[in-house]
Amino acid sequence: MQRSIGMTETLEYTPVYDDATVKFLEKEFARLKDECYVDHAGATLYADTQIKNVYADLHGSLYANPHSVGIASSSTQDVIERTRYRILSHFNTTPDEYSVIFTSGATASLKLIADGFRFASNKSNATRHSGSFVYMQDNHTSVLGMRDVIASRGVEVTCLGHDRAFQIFSQRSPSRSFQEHSGNSLFVYSAQCNFSGMKYPLKWIRDTHIGALSVVAGEPSARWYVLLDAASFVPTNNLNLSIFKPDFVCLSFYKMFGYPTGIGALLVKNSSSDVLEKVYYGGGTVDVALSSEMFHKKRQVLHQRFEDGTMPFLSIASLKHGFDVLSELTMERISQHVFSLAKLLHRSLLMLHHFNGKPVVKLYSDSDYEDRDTQGGVVTFNLARSNGEYVGYMEVVNMAALFKIHLRTGCFCNPGACQRHLSLSAEDILENYEAGYTCGGAADLINGRPTGAVRISFGYMSTIKDVQTLLLMINECFVDKPCVRKYPQWWEDHTIKIRRKYGHFYKSNILDHPIRCLTSSKKDIARSTLQNNVRNESQNPDPIAYSINTDKIITQADNKCILRRLFVYPIKSCGAYEITDSWNLNSKGLEYDREWMIMSSSGTCLTQKHDVNLCLLKPVVLRDEKIMKLTYPGMPTIEIPLENTYEKSTEHPVCQSRVCESRVQGIDCGTEVSEWLSLALGKPNLRLIRQSHGRQKKGLDKAELSFSSQAQYLMINEASVSWLIAKISDDLDFEKDTAIHRFRGNIIVEGCSAFDETQWKHIRIGNNHFKINGPCTRCQMICIDQTTGKKTVEPLRTLAEEFHGKLRFGIYLTRLENTQSILKIGDHIHYS
Repeated sequence: MQRSIGMTETLEYTPVYDDATVKFLEKEFARLKDECYVDHAGATLYADTQIKNVYADLHGSLYANPHSVGIASSSTQDVIERTRYRILSHFNTTPDEYSVIFTSGATASLKLIADGFRFASNKSNATRHSGSFVYMQDNHTSVLGMRDVIASRGVEVTCLGHDRAFQIFSQRSPSRSFQEHSGNSLFVYSAQCNFSGMKYPLKWIRDTHIGALSVVAGEPSARWYVLLDAASFVPTNNLNLSIFKPDFVCLSFYKMFGYPTGIGALLVKNSSSDVLEKVYYGGGTVDVALSSEMFHKKRQVLHQRFEDGTMPFLSIASLKHGFDVLSELTMERISQHVFSLAKLLHRSLLMLHHFNGKPVVKLYSDSDYEDRDTQGGVVTFNLARSNGEYVGYMEVVNMAALFKIHLRTGCFCNPGACQRHLSLSAEDILENYEAGYTCGGAADLINGRPTGAVRISFGYMSTIKDVQTLLLMINECFVDKPCVRKYPQWWEDHTIKIRRKYGHFYKSNILDHPIRCLTSSKKDIARSTLQNNVRNESQNPDPIAYSINTDKIITQADNKCILRRLFVYPIKSCGAYEITDSWNLNSKGLEYDREWMIMSSSGTCLTQKHDVNLCLLKPVVLRDEKIMKLTYPGMPTIEIPLENTYEKSTEHPVCQSRVCESRVQGIDCGTEVSEWLSLALGKPNLRLIRQSHGRQKKGLDKAELSFSSQAQYLMINEASVSWLIAKISDDLDFEKDTAIHRFRGNIIVEGCSAFDETQWKHIRIGNNHFKINGPCTRCQMICIDQTTGKKTVEPLRTLAEEFHGKLRFGIYLTRLENTQSILKIGDHIHYS
């Protein structure tokens, strides 16, 4: 796929990194060539040198359990303590002021506080004179999870809305009270919102300490503590604990430098440590314990008291090499770099309009992307068509995959920010749940409204090319040409309102910046858009959705629909073998269909989603000779037996993998074909696995399946394909003659009208009865030319455009009989 820049040429962009830094990062992340990774808020990437140094360190060192006694364990303890110092130094503080408690991540740190924070002022009375727990609405799900733990102890829990928070903290801070405190209260908020990238004011820490939140607390005289969720902030910003002094800070290291995962930290201000209690204890956290009696004494050093069991000492030793990489760049430059990329993307999306002047993008933010103090390297949005309809984020995911773009969609585990920015009421969310929406699910549009968004987040190794690739994808796949590039007229008034609302929390001259960028629109604009969506949908009915009332089986005399072509795909995700006469059916589907799969060295199943050249691996099934020949361009043919003789052989081990969240089991087909596949596909240690027995489909339908993804059969209507392909412009580089192969159907029918199949419930092909399981939801695989392996944006783009984002084409079938039978080319099809 050819990629031109074009979209950003007229916008100003001044690089932050010098040439030496750019070359350094190109070398460290050479594996990103032709890949566009923009999900750094989810997990950033590790550098080559970092991993090499980790390996060299582990290879050349002897690390032992730090709880043991000896030279090696003493050395391990020294490394762990040096790492604590390195962490504190990175955040501009010392062990005199803060302690580091290693955890499994930011979530575990939050749970530690939820379990151990003492709200009562008197240990002997846990409910009387206790403080409050206050949290921001825009918070990670892991913060919301603290509520139930805390509320179970009888503590008052308060959700602080976004606007309400700014209103409270904008008021004159009260004077510090020297009266006796009636309890301990805790305020938790994020330094940077992981949904929109907004940076919340760190001055709120001091304001909270002196009682700014007393107006929302049940015990106004309580002593206030602050838990700062810095997981999204510290990967690209400098958290200076010598200036801002929260009582607790949680973070995850993989978000900072990619490796290792499964380790984070809770930073505790030493002067606040007495408010943390510990009940459970594990190995290494007590000075003495009696087994026969309820007696123990916990360790006095804070981190020793909370780090239960054997620490992940090898991971801790690896942290040094991640900090070394960050020190090459400095957090100041990293912050400037990601902000400049986010600003450029934001401005570019702001200017993008369809030919009729309608905006392409609905942006969600609380800043104008002009001040690095208020905005991080995150841009969140939804796309809209020229008629005002929203584009579902799953459609964006599929299109992005064609351009090798790795991004994040949904609500990003921040339901509060998602609800606020998408203008969803609590009732809306519950109704969406009843309609099928779940966190992390695929229900992206319900009643025409988005349930989540698309998030682009930049890391220290991101480049201008990432911005250009993303804009290219949007321009080619979602803009009705010719596109118009302009700033919306309503932007200026809205931006002034934002600056008046938040400006006094940040730079004093924030209102002096020229107005050039976009944020989320007002509720009335969103409401108008939704009303237009309803009108447009009623005027342009979905061809897939119209109804045909059919109460009886159509007789053969009236039915012209016949079985036109048959295909089997012996190796999952590889080429098809076309059947010219008849074929056997068994309990799992067409004989030999998805009977084999190719497994990588890591045990995963290869698919065309990631390895497009699999379509060039063509099988030829010779039933009379009881062999299957495999062909691949530039490779000699190889033969494998059709008879399953492997199960009884001790030379062929049993292998396990997963297909569509189901565990599958198969038999290794041997070294010879393994080496052949590895040479052909250019991947080491590939294995050909043959299914040893069928698997049961989940849900009510307990049909037996091969390695197929969803159902036993996939049926395609030739007329439906012709209708869709006719919508694609002849000017595009798209081979229409081979289009039907992109849908990878088993059963191809002709003689029906386009989309008749969407109304069927049962069909009979010859003497075989089938139940309709439902439509096939399509992904980027239909954009792969099955004859060349070349990727195009069609026909997925047209499919989404014609059917309002419903990426469904073809129907799944399950045979009702569980006996041997035959399908034959020319069989008549009867349906109801």
